[in-house]
Amino acid sequence: MLYPWGLCVLGVAVASAQTAVDLRTQTKNVDFSTAISTKPFQTGTTIPATCAPGQMFFLSTAAAGSNLYGCTASNIWTLESGGSGGGGGGAAVAGQLGDFQTTRTSANTLTIGPGCTSATPCHSRFGAQAYTYNTGATVTISGGTGAAYIYISNAGVLTVGHNVTASCSTGCTAQSGVSGFPADAIPLFTWTATSGAWDASGGTDQRAFLSSQVLASTTGIQITQTSGQNSIGVDTTVVGLRVAVPSTSSASCVTGTWASDTNFYYVCVSANTWKRATLSSF
Repeated sequence: MLYPWGLCVLGVAVASAQTAVDLRTQTKNVDFSTAISTKPFQTGTTIPATCAPGQMFFLSTAAAGSNLYGCTASNIWTLESGGSGGGGGGAAVAGQLGDFQTTRTSANTLTIGPGCTSATPCHSRFGAQAYTYNTGATVTISGGTGAAYIYISNAGVLTVGHNVTASCSTGCTAQSGVSGFPADAIPLFTWTATSGAWDASGGTDQRAFLSSQVLASTTGIQITQTSGQNSIGVDTTVVGLRVAVPSTSSASCVTGTWASDTNFYYVCVSANTWKRATLSSF
């Protein structure tokens, strides 16, 4: 006779003998659309040091839209970014987010622009001069508390200005004694550090893909724009221009222009009328 307590023991034995289901080989057409929540990717504040091709990782400390990394080769993580919809040209939103994106990949390392490759280069421009970047960079901290200012200098150099102890890999230049963005630079990111380690939540995105510089005229200076190019010149109604010494008192001239030699100072007092004063030692 099988007693009730025997059934309980048998049930426990059967339950303990069950094994975990291998979804890869033991399921078909899995549908998680009605699940309360799913987390298909590994998540963390630091990208793992090792990986195998095909792995995915969600970096929670990165800027929104630039969190997803794929392992494209052994121990190589690549920021994943898609193209824009439609058939128009110009920069794609995803591409803009990837240009010079900076992330904290370890307590001591910041990775700058991992998506800047020969296949998907990053770009910057100063006036008519354009620069192309086919590789990213890393900046490593070894001591200090302060901040790093990541920017592109007016010479097109990816630069990390800092007031800590830090060094750059090939692809960027470290500049010590910097406590802010230079006026003639393109700001990218700032990142704070404490006791020789980059702060996990210390990054601030300073990039601005739509920007403008406004030039305003002032007394004696006038600005004109033609085909998007600004020209700065002297307002001759306020400031007199120096010209060649006139040959006669009726030589051609515009009121306000002037000239000088070792003996006289000349001034055009009205159209084509010159006056002069003798120069003497004192």
